[in-house]
Amino acid sequence: MSQHFKAAIFDMDGLLFDTESIARWAWKKALENHGYGMSDNFFNDLYKEFIGRDLSWREKFLKRRYGASFPFESVKAERIKIGDDREMQEGLPIKPGALELLNQLSAFGVILGLATGTSLIRTTRRLMNAGIYQNFATIVTSENVAQGKPAPDIFLEVSRRIDVAPQECVVFEDSFVGVEAASSARMCTIMVPDLEQPSAQIRSLAYKVLDSLEQASELLEELFGVKIK
Repeated sequence: MSQHFKAAIFDMDGLLFDTESIARWAWKKALENHGYGMSDNFFNDLYKEFIGRDLSWREKFLKRRYGASFPFESVKAERIKIGDDREMQEGLPIKPGALELLNQLSAFGVILGLATGTSLIRTTRRLMNAGIYQNFATIVTSENVAQGKPAPDIFLEVSRRIDVAPQECVVFEDSFVGVEAASSARMCTIMVPDLEQPSAQIRSLAYKVLDSLEQASELLEELFGVKIK
């Protein structure tokens, strides 16, 4: 690595927080409550298509599968309610190494941004509850861009807001579509898989694939020119 980067951009769900297990449960429950029951195996295959995608894409996907009359707004509202209720009751675990990495980068003056498909209201609540809201110079959600991941829009908008060129940004992502989006934005991508292990094609787009964010500290000198004692 011949250059040092100036900024780090993080995805949120599945990377900073262990959200996907709750989200998957809530989507399945909401679909069942609307009469769209399905086996666990069938649903798991369906949910793989959701990972990293924004709501507008999920709406189009479900209406292609179940017809134009599919009650997406009603299903979505119930999914958010029951998912948030469970999240508030049980708490939302932060991923191993996430807090330490954010604090290390902030301490060394690396500019941090967040790029997520989750709404700003829910994103802000999660970051505030975890005590990491203040780490981020900007938060960009799919509400702020024309196209969600795998389009590069969300990462390019973070780059624009923090005034750091795309090629000077490192992206931390867990999803296939997130890696594709960051690669399209011409950013250096570190993948930390959550629910699925990357294919050879996805691995080829990432600079590194880590088992957890705990391993990222080993890359900080290489990427950002900072030494961790």
